[in-house]
Amino acid sequence: MERKRMYTKKLGAKVAKSAQPQIAIRYHVISAESSKWAVVSEGSTRAMKAFITKDQAVNFAKDTASKKTGEVIDHAVSGQIADTISYSK
Repeated sequence: MERKRMYTKKLGAKVAKSAQPQIAIRYHVISAESSKWAVVSEGSTRAMKAFITKDQAVNFAKDTASKKTGEVIDHAVSGQIADTISYSK
C-alpha cells in the first residue's frame, strides 16, 4: 500500500523555498572620491561602505557575498573589471 504524504506548512515552505531561483547579489568594488575604495551593491546608487585601501574593500565585499549567493566584481581604477569572485549557498 502506498503511503501518501500529508501537506503541512513546513513541507509547503520547503517546497516553495526550493522552487525559488537563487539570484546572485553583485557587489562592485570601485574607485571612489579622495583615493578611497567603495563597495556598491548592484542596483544601488549609494556605497554600502568606503575604505582607505582596495584590499579592505575587497575583503568586506567577499565577506558580505559569502553569506549569501553573491558575486564580487573587482574594478580597476580605470573602471574595467579586474576580477570576479562568485559564492553560492
